[in-house]
Amino acid sequence: MRTILLLLLSMITLRTIAQPGTGTPTRNDHIFPSANEAKPFINFDARGFLINGKRTFITSGSMEYARVPRALWRDRLLRLKRAGFNTIEMYTFWNFHEAKEGQFDFTGDHDLNAYLQLIKSMGMYAIVRVGPYVCGEWNLGGYPIWLKVKQGIRVREDNPAFLAAVDRFFDKLMPIVSQNQINKGGSVIMVQLENEHRAGWGTVVNNEYFKHLQQKTLSLGMQVPYFFSGLHSGNDPAGEFASLDDPERPNPWFAPEYWGVWFLNYGPQDLDSTLYDRRTWKMLAHGSNGYNLYMAHGGSNFNYDNDKDNAASYDYGAMVGQTGDLRPLYYSIKRANWFARSFESILANSLDVQENKLIVSDTNIKVFLRKGPAGSVAFLDNQDSVALKFKLDAPNNLGISSTAQVKLQPGEIMPVVHSYQINKAIQLAWAPIRIYSITPQGNTTTILLSAEAGTTAKLYFFVQGMASTSQKQNFMIPRGSGLVTFSADVLADKPGEYSFTLGGRRIRIIVATDKLASRSWVADAGGQTHLIIGPDYAADLTAKSGKFSLTTERPWAGGSNRPTWIFKPTGATIKINPKPYSSKHPQQLKLGAWQLKDAAAPASVGYDESKWLQTKDPVQMGTDGDITAYAWYRTTVKVNEGGAYILRFKKAPERGALFFDGKRVDTAAFFQNENTISLKAGVPHTLAVFTSHIGRNKLIFKVGVIDTLDMKGLAGPVVLQKDSNSAPIPVTNWKMQGGPCDNGGDGCVIPLSTVTNSWQPMPAKILATPHFYRNTLNLPAFNSSNPQWRLNTTSLGSGSVWVNGHNLGRYPEKIRINGMYIPQGWLKKGKNLIVIFEESGILPNKVTIEAEEAAGRDTQAVQF
Repeated sequence: MRTILLLLLSMITLRTIAQPGTGTPTRNDHIFPSANEAKPFINFDARGFLINGKRTFITSGSMEYARVPRALWRDRLLRLKRAGFNTIEMYTFWNFHEAKEGQFDFTGDHDLNAYLQLIKSMGMYAIVRVGPYVCGEWNLGGYPIWLKVKQGIRVREDNPAFLAAVDRFFDKLMPIVSQNQINKGGSVIMVQLENEHRAGWGTVVNNEYFKHLQQKTLSLGMQVPYFFSGLHSGNDPAGEFASLDDPERPNPWFAPEYWGVWFLNYGPQDLDSTLYDRRTWKMLAHGSNGYNLYMAHGGSNFNYDNDKDNAASYDYGAMVGQTGDLRPLYYSIKRANWFARSFESILANSLDVQENKLIVSDTNIKVFLRKGPAGSVAFLDNQDSVALKFKLDAPNNLGISSTAQVKLQPGEIMPVVHSYQINKAIQLAWAPIRIYSITPQGNTTTILLSAEAGTTAKLYFFVQGMASTSQKQNFMIPRGSGLVTFSADVLADKPGEYSFTLGGRRIRIIVATDKLASRSWVADAGGQTHLIIGPDYAADLTAKSGKFSLTTERPWAGGSNRPTWIFKPTGATIKINPKPYSSKHPQQLKLGAWQLKDAAAPASVGYDESKWLQTKDPVQMGTDGDITAYAWYRTTVKVNEGGAYILRFKKAPERGALFFDGKRVDTAAFFQNENTISLKAGVPHTLAVFTSHIGRNKLIFKVGVIDTLDMKGLAGPVVLQKDSNSAPIPVTNWKMQGGPCDNGGDGCVIPLSTVTNSWQPMPAKILATPHFYRNTLNLPAFNSSNPQWRLNTTSLGSGSVWVNGHNLGRYPEKIRINGMYIPQGWLKKGKNLIVIFEESGILPNKVTIEAEEAAGRDTQAVQF
């Protein structure tokens, strides 16, 4: 299903971006250059990016601050940083910041400035996608509901009313982005305007709308590089191109949306760690200068922000899960990221070349060579479906007589580095082995090698001067300048450490199995860079008074008490055996007795509707300014002739309930628009309709009028008919109030307090009308055990959940998961309040709060 959807979307994109007959190209993959003020800080040429004057390969991952509580921003960002990402890409959802017209929110969870500054403080960069349209599987693609219901608005065009609304938003948004640009001491290195617009991508500015966005953002201080809509997006951006070099392209090759898995997935995907491993290495092998993994961490659609294809979860099957758990894909992407970071001076300044390619004994192995001033990387590609073993000879121009035995797994791409200048006196001449990473540690350069246990690791260096080592059994060192040869067996249960020195500089070589290398972590503290090997995850490393504290983590499922090796810049390497982890983990929280509160009061006869929006015919949800997924409609009907009538709506709601004189009377016929009600002549009858929806359309590719698209609730005339031959009788004078509650006012104030007034004990059977349910739980402390909790809603119908006042989003979930994620920090030790709004009145007596075994993790702090 995912593959089919990806192919269809790719086909739709390719077919819709072209405009035959216009004579104007509708897309390119170019990037507008920096303003002169920003060029010393962020610049590029056709070979790659330069950040602060240094060749930089951009390893970027998408994480939306709107989908992660602020209290978890740092935790999730750190997980991405540990995976080798140096950049975070994000959307700035318009309706997240201006949910109500003219009321802007950039505080708390909405604080974009704080998010960008946090990214900066963690030593990372930011790419900001400001829209105004963003898609992102988000409610209305980011448009505010108040904009959607405005008549005459034409989006993504040179429409004065639309541009005026965009300008008001950008007047608040862009100064935040601008003040966080890298040339002003911030993290922002690039900006994307618009998203997936049919009229133009890249640097195509072929209409007044694009020109307006360009002029507006530039006038508000944008100075870093920017582009429109897309560039090389796809789930396999490198495709089948042998080389991504383009002599006519003035800028680097960069993919802002490298689709990692898909939004219909949850949890680890069996094939994806190898599938995306290959796709990532293809980009490196064929000449990419950077990519952004969408999504690196998906998060959640809280409140009512999901589109129609999603509910609360936006897990995406991503490398970092909705709960923060690390999937096999995490370790695959991490390996490619750290290699790209380690050799960015080559990969951000190289060309595809044919000369001096490696000589391999198996012609099924394809060789792609990237060469630049800083050195070369040959990528050996096993495109076969079986593992291949072959012999590999050094390039003739190196003058090294060496043959290596290599084994590549099916589909594996292996990089082989040569002629890489580590410093002025030491060159890594030839590396016929997988280099996982190179980590600068002051006067020490640490090279981490990855190989199978029992094999032999070899490296060759050219040195200028006399090198020395105490491990003469592993090094052949000349009496002066020349070739240094390193050789060591790969140990099964621990990393091997070897080194030689030259001119006060140390080259440290760590040889580890593939599994051990995948559990390597680069962490900074106290002005020092440490390489940590062993734990499933190394989180915080802090320094105080010369002492270091490291927090490690292991998953409940599949974790073990693994030793940790800490390779410091200087001094002895430290080995730490962790304390035993607890094998007992909490599985479920104990809830108290449920209480209920009727939410169907607006259906009752004589209900005070004086403050509701009054219209002749029903109007779509959101017209009254409400932003929830619920609305009530009421009117009074009176006929001159009694009898049975068919009630017909021009537009029936997606979900809802029909009430006649205070009683629910609807059946399946309600949604088929064949409702029969019995009316008495001359008697006023109360008609009330409760409506809800499952999510709004994300409006992909939509240009023009949107107020009549995907209307929610009731909209348009309502009539009564005796039969199909009788004249319809208009039902008019409607009142409408958004939100699920009965208190009116600004939307719906959910009854979240612990006051017991109006709350009743649970009945014995389903009530069949909208109700609130409430419960409390006492949460104990779990010390080093970190359960990830889900509220299991599979026994319920449709609705929303609040935990201590936080809206978890909409249920039922659209993906294979049993309930709604409760972010860490939203539950607290002691008393907690759970409130459910259930549209159909299904009782919550089967609702549980369960620990997700696959996402649970233990933590432990060690000192050294």
